[in-house]
Amino acid sequence: MIKKIVIAAVLCVGFLMPVAAQKDAKAKELLDKSSAALAQAGDISAYFTLHVKDEINRTNQVFDGTILMKGNKFQIDTPDRNIYFDGKTQWIYQKSYKEVNITQPAGEEIQALNPKSIFAVYKKNCNYKYMGTKTDIKMRKVQEVSIFPQKGEIAQITVQINDADYFPVSFHIFYKNKIENIIHINKYQTKQNFSDSQFVFDGKQYPDAEVIDLR
Repeated sequence: MIKKIVIAAVLCVGFLMPVAAQKDAKAKELLDKSSAALAQAGDISAYFTLHVKDEINRTNQVFDGTILMKGNKFQIDTPDRNIYFDGKTQWIYQKSYKEVNITQPAGEEIQALNPKSIFAVYKKNCNYKYMGTKTDIKMRKVQEVSIFPQKGEIAQITVQINDADYFPVSFHIFYKNKIENIIHINKYQTKQNFSDSQFVFDGKQYPDAEVIDLR
């Protein structure tokens, strides 16, 4: 399920298309400013809460996690697994099974995990719409924008952008398979200095891990 995070997803495409068939200038302005704010922040660590809703199986999961971001690299730590992505290869370590799966994920999987990647989505094969001024769960003034990818598994991404600094504070991702990810960013730390090794799985730290190479 963690592959469907986040850090971008579920409504019927037929329902969405009438709303999505446009490129809203106000939405683009906000997305451009938020994308620029993330780019100028350098290496970032963030603390998030993820709510995963599966409409078909009628399940709900809520958990906290952290993410480190450096360019297109990221490392995610959640209660049940760690995910590492070095720009090409991804390692998912399942804590309870002591198992690590190695893959070279498709672009859409990365978009659903890395907030910086989500902001690359709207620049190609997407429509977007400004949804207005809202109040987020912390009672802050935010601007809401919805993105409608024209291809892939993701039907809609709704982003709330902090009105004060243009940082994204939540993502509501709708997948076509009736799964929703709701990600709230609780805190950012910017201008960090991460080494590239932090985005690579270190087998020496997990000597008992079973390695499953799916590349």
